[in-house]
Amino acid sequence: MKKYCYLLSLVLLFSCNKTKETEGKKESSMTILNDTIPTVRKVVSKAAVASYSEVVKDKDNLNDWKFAVDVFETEETFKYKVKIKYKELDADDHLTVPNFGIQPTVKIEKGEEELSCIIGFLDKDGAFKEFKRVEVIGDQLKIKQTKGYGRSVVRAK
Repeated sequence: MKKYCYLLSLVLLFSCNKTKETEGKKESSMTILNDTIPTVRKVVSKAAVASYSEVVKDKDNLNDWKFAVDVFETEETFKYKVKIKYKELDADDHLTVPNFGIQPTVKIEKGEEELSCIIGFLDKDGAFKEFKRVEVIGDQLKIKQTKGYGRSVVRAK
């Protein structure tokens, strides 16, 4: 009988510890109570909403090459078109920003390496959230998604 009481007390002790650990942790998820941002833009800007550019060094300095990334709005509020230029190469990509209940703000930051940049967006607190990396590796243009984001929507009945 003493064994069972001892075992029961250990189980209760461990279950109390787990509750205290989870109480102190702050969750990084966000719940949207009202989806107030329209999914279609009334006015689509022709100008780039975010841009980044670097000069590409040339041996003889005869060419005016550059590495440039520009992000443009589309008719859909949370979708953007990305235009990339490297030397004489032009490439297109798309960017879909999650709907966090605020107007999306796309931003491009310089990457750690030469001829690289990071495309992302600002969250509700104004913090930059990395989304895609555009870089030149071995004279080849690379575009890759580095992180993914999601959201949950709660609709009142």
